[in-house]
Amino acid sequence: MTAPTMRFDALLLPGMDRAVGHARRWLRDVLGREHPRLDDAALCMSELLTNALRYTESGRDGQIRVEVTYSARAVRIEVIDDGRAATVPHVAEAADLDVTGRGLRIVASIATAWGTERRGTGHAVWFEL
Repeated sequence: MTAPTMRFDALLLPGMDRAVGHARRWLRDVLGREHPRLDDAALCMSELLTNALRYTESGRDGQIRVEVTYSARAVRIEVIDDGRAATVPHVAEAADLDVTGRGLRIVASIATAWGTERRGTGHAVWFEL
């Protein structure tokens, strides 16, 4: 049996709201419209990008780097922020009527694995499908 061929791509985005839509289109181009994990990967990536924009320096005139490693069946995405968040990325408790606070809970429920790593002054939040 041969191991699946893993590929790698990366994207550097400006820290602005429209970056999320741009990243989703980029991911569709990278993985291809027929990739079996495209929709889940796009949703999880969007949640991580939104968190980076909302809670770190990335969203205050900074940047976000997205790295994707993938094969025909598997996907690993890392979202690397500029840092200076008040807390380490974590699954938050959200009340029933809260509008925010469910991003990492969504990622944790969809991904086969996820986690965080320090990267310079920021964090890389990653997930695998």
